[in-house]
Amino acid sequence: MIRSGESDFWAGLFDDLCVRVEWLEQALDGVPKSDASASALVRMRSYQHALHELRVAIERAQAHRDDLRLKPLFTLEGPLAGYLSRLYGWCQEIGTDFERMAAAMRRREPTSTVFSHKAVNESYAHFEALVTAVRTQVEVARTLHAKDDEARWRAFEERLEELIWSAEWVHMTLARPPGH
Repeated sequence: MIRSGESDFWAGLFDDLCVRVEWLEQALDGVPKSDASASALVRMRSYQHALHELRVAIERAQAHRDDLRLKPLFTLEGPLAGYLSRLYGWCQEIGTDFERMAAAMRRREPTSTVFSHKAVNESYAHFEALVTAVRTQVEVARTLHAKDDEARWRAFEERLEELIWSAEWVHMTLARPPGH
């Protein structure tokens, strides 16, 4: 089956994220365990775990893009596409930071595993605005197609909320003070 350009776009971004998460896991596995950076490694593992959970949530939400009734929500011009695009871009940004930290730890070089609260809060606020637009889009679409299969809508909305929560969890993990 030949996929549309939009499907290939989302699939390509998802594949890139999967590779990034896998590489981060391998990079952290290479960090010396007996090093004084044990607390930094624990912190990086919590980042890696949160990013992994976000990847799973993205996969579950994107699984609905082949549903013909939900496909209009995934158009590249819509709020959901804007949210997903920004989410992938953000994962690329923080993933690059994670990789830099993991590589420094592996080489036993000093590195900070703490993120700026200001930057995390600004990112969170930006995502909250995008989420508002996505929820509005879904509400309008559901109102227009209220006669459609209620179970499908509920399943999609549950996956979408899981995705939103996962992105919030990554933000909370990044904002956590050292030692917590």
